[in-house]
Amino acid sequence: MLLLLAGLLLQVTWIRGSRGDVDMANSADLSTPTTEQHEPHTIGTHTEEEGTLDDIFRFEEDFPDWPTGFDSSEWEMSDGEDDTGGEKQSTDKKHMFKLKKFLTQLDSFYQQKKLNVLQAREEFKAFHLHVTELEENREQIESDIEREKRAENSVAVLRLGAQLKRVCAELQVEEDLGDHLAMILKEHELELCQVEVDLGHFLALRRELELEEKNVQSQDKKKHQLRLQREKSVIKQRKHKAQRDRIERDKVLQEQAEELRKQQEQARAGRLKAAVFLKQTLQRMKQKEAEAKERRKELIEKRRTAVMTLKASFAASQGTMCARKLQQKAYEQKQREQEQHMKESLEAKGLNSIEHIHRLRVQERFRKKKAEFEDTRRAGQMEIVAKLLLEKNMKERRRKSPVLTLSHEKKREEKLLQNILPPPSAHTQREEKHVMSSPRASGVRSYSDVSSSSDSVEMEDEDKREMSLAQPEFTGLWEHKHKDDMATSDENVHLEASHTTMKTDMNKGLLSKEAKKPRESKGPPFMSKPEIILFKDCDVGKVYKKKVTLTNVTYVINYCKLSGVSQNLKDHVSVSFEPPGPMSAGMACELEAIFRPLLDVDLDGVIHFRSATGPFSVPIKCSKKKCEMVVDHCFVDFGTHVVGQTVSRGITMTNRGALGTRYKLTPVSTGPLQQTFTSSLDSGKSGSLEMASLNAEIPSGMEKTHSDLGSVPPVSSHSPDEVLTTDPGPVDTKVEPTEFSIEEPYEGDVGPFMSVRIPIIFTPTIPGEAKLDFQILFSQPGCEPIAVSVCGVAESAPVWVTKPNIDLKICMYDRLYQDSIEVQSRASSALRLTFKVCKEMRNHMSILPKTGFIQAKSSFSAQLKFLPRPSLYADAKRFFNEETGVLEVPLTVQVPDQVKPVLFTAHAVVTGSDLRFERTELEFGHCSVHERTHTSVSLTNCSLLSQDFGFVGIPKFIDVQPNDGFGTLLPSQSMDIHLIFSAPKAGEHNFTLTCKTSINRDFVLSCHATGVQPSLKLSHSLVEFGGTALGDRTTAVLYVENRTGAGPRLFSFSVPEDSDISIAPSSGRVLPGQRWLIQVTFRPTLSDDVIKAEALRRSNETIDCQHTQPDTKSKIETPMRLAKDQGSKETPANGSSFHSPSPVDLQTGSFEYLSAKASLLRSFTERRVRHVISCFTSTPDTSEEPRYSPHETLYLELHCPAVRPALLLVSDRHTVHFSRVAVGQKVLKKVKIQNISSDFVKLTSSLLDVNGPFSVLNAMRSVGPEDTHTLLIAFTPSVAKKYYETLEVSCRQMTLEISLCAEAVDPVLSCSHQGHINFDFVPENESASQVFRLQNASPLDVRFSVRLESERILALTDSTAHLGPQNHNGLSVFSVSPSGGAVAPGAAADITVTFHPDHQSLHYRDRLRVQLINEQTVCVLELRGSSCTDSVFVCGGDPEDGCPESLIPSHIYTSGHRDSKSLLLTFKSEYQEGRAIAATRKLHVGCVLGSKPATKKTVDFLWENLSAVELQGFSVTPVQGSVDAGQRRPITLSWVPSTGLAPNAVVEACALLTVRGDETVVYRVNLMAHTGTNTDT
Repeated sequence: MLLLLAGLLLQVTWIRGSRGDVDMANSADLSTPTTEQHEPHTIGTHTEEEGTLDDIFRFEEDFPDWPTGFDSSEWEMSDGEDDTGGEKQSTDKKHMFKLKKFLTQLDSFYQQKKLNVLQAREEFKAFHLHVTELEENREQIESDIEREKRAENSVAVLRLGAQLKRVCAELQVEEDLGDHLAMILKEHELELCQVEVDLGHFLALRRELELEEKNVQSQDKKKHQLRLQREKSVIKQRKHKAQRDRIERDKVLQEQAEELRKQQEQARAGRLKAAVFLKQTLQRMKQKEAEAKERRKELIEKRRTAVMTLKASFAASQGTMCARKLQQKAYEQKQREQEQHMKESLEAKGLNSIEHIHRLRVQERFRKKKAEFEDTRRAGQMEIVAKLLLEKNMKERRRKSPVLTLSHEKKREEKLLQNILPPPSAHTQREEKHVMSSPRASGVRSYSDVSSSSDSVEMEDEDKREMSLAQPEFTGLWEHKHKDDMATSDENVHLEASHTTMKTDMNKGLLSKEAKKPRESKGPPFMSKPEIILFKDCDVGKVYKKKVTLTNVTYVINYCKLSGVSQNLKDHVSVSFEPPGPMSAGMACELEAIFRPLLDVDLDGVIHFRSATGPFSVPIKCSKKKCEMVVDHCFVDFGTHVVGQTVSRGITMTNRGALGTRYKLTPVSTGPLQQTFTSSLDSGKSGSLEMASLNAEIPSGMEKTHSDLGSVPPVSSHSPDEVLTTDPGPVDTKVEPTEFSIEEPYEGDVGPFMSVRIPIIFTPTIPGEAKLDFQILFSQPGCEPIAVSVCGVAESAPVWVTKPNIDLKICMYDRLYQDSIEVQSRASSALRLTFKVCKEMRNHMSILPKTGFIQAKSSFSAQLKFLPRPSLYADAKRFFNEETGVLEVPLTVQVPDQVKPVLFTAHAVVTGSDLRFERTELEFGHCSVHERTHTSVSLTNCSLLSQDFGFVGIPKFIDVQPNDGFGTLLPSQSMDIHLIFSAPKAGEHNFTLTCKTSINRDFVLSCHATGVQPSLKLSHSLVEFGGTALGDRTTAVLYVENRTGAGPRLFSFSVPEDSDISIAPSSGRVLPGQRWLIQVTFRPTLSDDVIKAEALRRSNETIDCQHTQPDTKSKIETPMRLAKDQGSKETPANGSSFHSPSPVDLQTGSFEYLSAKASLLRSFTERRVRHVISCFTSTPDTSEEPRYSPHETLYLELHCPAVRPALLLVSDRHTVHFSRVAVGQKVLKKVKIQNISSDFVKLTSSLLDVNGPFSVLNAMRSVGPEDTHTLLIAFTPSVAKKYYETLEVSCRQMTLEISLCAEAVDPVLSCSHQGHINFDFVPENESASQVFRLQNASPLDVRFSVRLESERILALTDSTAHLGPQNHNGLSVFSVSPSGGAVAPGAAADITVTFHPDHQSLHYRDRLRVQLINEQTVCVLELRGSSCTDSVFVCGGDPEDGCPESLIPSHIYTSGHRDSKSLLLTFKSEYQEGRAIAATRKLHVGCVLGSKPATKKTVDFLWENLSAVELQGFSVTPVQGSVDAGQRRPITLSWVPSTGLAPNAVVEACALLTVRGDETVVYRVNLMAHTGTNTDT
């Protein structure tokens, strides 16, 4: 450290010495700015971490190594001595600033050391205090141990011993810490002393520095005065100029006023003339308007007449249509009656009426079609004849007209033949549609080669025609077109030729497409919807259609072609499919599958397709109508009954299939079911026809399965076919009387999806157990029989109880319950009855009378009384379950001469009537006399019955809620009873509350409370806010008052988290007799959970709407067709499923979140919230730490109603973040506000800081309902720091607060080049480029611009010093690309500088300046360039002291090029140690590499006349040589003074350097040398 200080003192001494050598007269030159720019050396500041003197003395590296002496003759030879002095003064000034900075840094280092010493002393003092406390604690514990030992309290002694041990250990640790702290304190004091000594060494230097600063200030003052004088003179000149301009302007204004007066006079005269013409024009216009009005009236009258006529025509047409409809209905009714009559007559004859009627219909349709065909044929013949006549006339005309070309004639003949030929049949038309493309569809429609039933198609067409009752009055062309399309789509025929041709073309297309497979996809190339084509419950002879959608699921453009169907489906299934051509990924096409069942069997298969990526198939399933029978119970248990009773049960048999059947009940063993199925089997075909008609008449609503009943496995080994077809032989139809019987009929029909109930009656005649097993057989094959078992038990007793199980429901202890016992007798004489109760229940249950007589064939009633007592469990443990409370008591009735008594049972659930409080003693705690204390206690009903309760005898100072203490408790229900206590005075309060039930039971609750008189008081304990809109805030003011004189009090409000309430200040200190202002703010908002739930609900609704697609065809289809479609509809297993978003996945700023919030705000209704906030107060303790008393807590009740807002921020961002903005840049943000109320609102805003960077650019206005207003907010910072302001936008209903946040950052852009950029010897009319880089070190995008001094329109007066000659063509010799842009954070931008001269010069100059958007200059580069005409150049000589190059082209004065050029080289040799040292200079010979082709690839050079030069002591190396294109070669010239040369003598010589390239150039090299003085010290 001492060595560093010594070095610093030497440097300072040298500075003072060198400063004295400079003349003070040159101090005025300090105002001239220096061109050099040095970066100041930054000294690290010490803020929190300690520094060292090495860091402070680091600046000494910036001092240059000044020489100890210099040659005075050298200064005399310099022409710029004043400039040198100015530069030296500037250098001294910079060193003075560095010295000042060093001293400041040294002072801060001293302050840091001083602060360290103070901190160490404070820590040491705190250590002593802590040690003292620990010693006092140790002495206290020792005294406590002695006291407890005397009291013989071993537990306390052990506990205190452990505390003593812990305190001693802590003391030991503190002693070690004290030694460490003392050592640190000594070190800091030593360092502080050293720094103070160092400061003493620099006192003299500090005084001198102050004197220098005063001198600099005086010089700056002089420069400022000189600058003011210059400015005053400039201002005076400008004032004179402005006065002259004002005089001229006034003269021009007078001339303009005179000219304007003349123009006004001319305009006035013109207006008078125009008024006359205007009056005439208006008269003509009025006349035309009157005529037009008359014409409009006539036109309206004509239209009215036409409308009335049209209306009358419509009425007549409507009447005609109604008459036609009635006639049509009458005709249809007559046809149906005839058909029904014919059907009945045929059935009476035993014929198949359906088949006969169907044949008649087919014959009728055939006749109609034949008649239509004859009409069409006649019309075609007439048309052919007309066309032939037309052709004949055209031929005659053609003979008279010029001859047409052969090709044109051929086309006309083909067209004519096409028109003359008869219209093709339907078969031909369908073939053409398969081969050629239709004008309405570009694809080719292909059909599978399957057979179809023409009869079924014709029936379906006629059914559709019968359904279409509303026929239009006029027919149009669209109707014929529609019929053609329908005929084409409904009929499928075999087209082998066209199909083969189309298949070949399609295969070629597919093979060409298969060659290009971009990427493969897993699975089939097309996905079908539905995945399986299902035809369910189909009838033979009918036609079923189903549409299927094929979707391209590959990643490429694909094709789809129908290959056919499975072999087993070709006779039943046809596919109508129109190839869509190339299909992009995700596109879909439709096909229609048509199923015509010819056999009543189930069919499975697939539809084959081919695509560019391979074949695929769609499965198809066809199922016939089936019969599926189930029963709800296969086992019927009647239980036990007395002989002679009749009990009925039933089983339900359900048909789950779409095919009806007949059923028959047959016994498995010998039983009463004697009816057979013979009558039904004799009916033969008629039964099957009736069943078929029954199946056809089942409504569509019965297709759904009624209930999910399980089927029963068959119990018979015979199949249903064997059972139904076997002749049972002669059977006796007489029904024998048995215990089990089934009501007729024993057989019947079950339609599709229908149910039948079979009643079974049990009439026991013999005591004992009875069983019956029977099975249900069905007529449909494949429907297995169902076995049913029935059992029952019969008892014989003359006396029985009508209710063998007496249910007393729920009973309470100590309450009387009664019920009647009715006894029936079937005996023929009177009997004595004795009622007996078991011994255990005699204290709880009795029957009155105990004995009685029942008359013959009559009944007897007795009274059962039940009074359960609390000892029920102890008396009758085997009858009573204490856990469940269920009581089951067996009772008997004794009858004389009857061995078995009549048994019956009494059931009851016994429960208590207790009400239980959650706590028997209630503690209110401490309650302020100014407030009320609320507490809750739970009251539970322990009974299984509901109970009414009420609190009676309530004191005045307590309130019981709800319903003032009255209510009803359901079984096992708990209710919170709210008790509100208000202390009438300070002190203890003990009281009881009595709860009485409806059965007069009392339950007591003991209460205790303590009244407290608090030291602090709230001015308002209840604050009711007005209706506050969401997003707005309301503030209420109250006071915390200290009315006691015991001393100051502290208070603290406890505000709940996540609430809309804020209190400021939340804590404070109130002096006696004073009060503290408190502001309570209510700011209602919507919670994120509510907004996310609303967003989830809206998303689910959107998904549901997307899934819901109304079926418009359902309005015109028959119920049967609807049922079939619904039955065949299946959901794809791999279909796309929609997943509703989870509330966790919703982002706060997402579109769904903002939409949900806006929806909630628009539909928001009034919301009221109540808050109770605690305010803790301190006790009158005088200790340092305040102690809050829980007994004196104050409570503030807040009522906060929230209402619907009137204004809505569309962006939902109450904070506008401008992020980081460069200083001087202007950034705009838009905030859109919408009026969501139903009234007009007038917007106003608060004032922003006028000196701040934020500003609102547009004015406020009134906004209508659902209109928006956009605020334009600008941020223009001038200083780099963070900014925050609040903008309030208000209306009459609410106020919106918008927070404006921004951060201004200084842009930092560095340049890779410093100083200048050189372009050496570029051929004229060619260009060279160099690149420098701009690096962005700031955290934001920085915009910059690059400007050249030569391109500026208004150049500075001294800027010509940096400009050289320019191009003769007027363009700048230097160009920059790009001229501006932006650099991203951490990125760099490359700037290209291009040099393009158009003539020879060595003095091209320009200045490049890089500026930021805030006009801050990043760097200034000097651009230098030289150009040559020849391909050779020589450089390295001394600069010429001549005038700058003229901007006038040289060829104006000279007619050609110069062949000789001159160079000057000066040599200076010095003597060291008695001998001369050789002086050396270098020249460079170069060859320019241009874009133009050169005759010579190299350049040769040769020195001439070297003999005279060598005699003077000069030497050249090398003498001759060659240089390649684009290279340079150095030539070394040295001079050694000859012996005896006089000091300061000048030696001159001249040599010729010849350079040969495309041209030969001779350089005259002048050599000048001299010797200098001895430099030895």
